[in-house]
Amino acid sequence: MEKAIQHQAANLSFWETYARWYEQWLAHNRYHEKILKLVTSLARPAWHVLDIGAGSGVLSLPLRKKGCHVTAVEPSGAMRDLLWKNMDACGVVGIQTDGRPWEEIPTEAYNTSDIILACSSLHCCRVGFLSALEKVFLARPQWVVVVTEFFSPDIRIPVARNGYSMQYARIEKVKSSYAYHDAQEALAHWSVLQGRVPSEKEKKE
Repeated sequence: MEKAIQHQAANLSFWETYARWYEQWLAHNRYHEKILKLVTSLARPAWHVLDIGAGSGVLSLPLRKKGCHVTAVEPSGAMRDLLWKNMDACGVVGIQTDGRPWEEIPTEAYNTSDIILACSSLHCCRVGFLSALEKVFLARPQWVVVVTEFFSPDIRIPVARNGYSMQYARIEKVKSSYAYHDAQEALAHWSVLQGRVPSEKEKKE
């Protein structure tokens, strides 16, 4: 299933239908736990944080709770709905949202950011990972935090670029399983990823 997501993730319309499954996936694993620990230890209250591809707010919400000024860049309306729902559930206010894709946002719009954070999101930009990362550097934040899954030869994080140098790097193997409440739910998820209904043989498999 992961390979199917990789090919579709750069298509914005994919996330409009996939938000439901993203929410369910997040509820049943601890994928972001170590990432969250890192970014919350780095950020300071009153810092300006730009979260590119913020999704449902798994990183934006704790940073806002810490007192950061957070802007969540999330072009998917369905994913922004999840963010707003989670803000209400957690009693968090004050997160600004930007519904434009990162590649369409002028760099000067957020050139006062203390941290620009991109967690598994830059490869979804139409301009490609490297061009999207270059734009992050051009915005001149104090810190850049990039998290990515190494499933493509195009995803390469430079050790030094545009006056920035890598301060910390780590590779983690993280479990990322889905959980289903019944077999029909699993088949529905499969259908979304594959874009078709499974055959009887595939259902059995």
